[in-house]
Amino acid sequence: MKERSPQQEDLAASVNVVEQRSREVLNHFGTCPRCGYAAQAFVKRTAYADGRVIFSTSGLCALPCGWSGPTTITKMNDRDDLP
Repeated sequence: MKERSPQQEDLAASVNVVEQRSREVLNHFGTCPRCGYAAQAFVKRTAYADGRVIFSTSGLCALPCGWSGPTTITKMNDRDDLP
């Protein structure tokens, strides 16, 4: 078995996901870009073995038109203390 170089070990550690969580943004006020109906929004937190943490957002149509993809969070209000 071939041993890995330190650079390969660093690369492997940087791409290993150690935790991933997703939560719905309950005060999101956005629409589906395909059909215009209300859309749900989610924030995903991904933690990697090298210590990096990345946040990303995604949307999902509330009707079955099938759209899902990256979205911008549009809040109904400015309160950050909502769950």
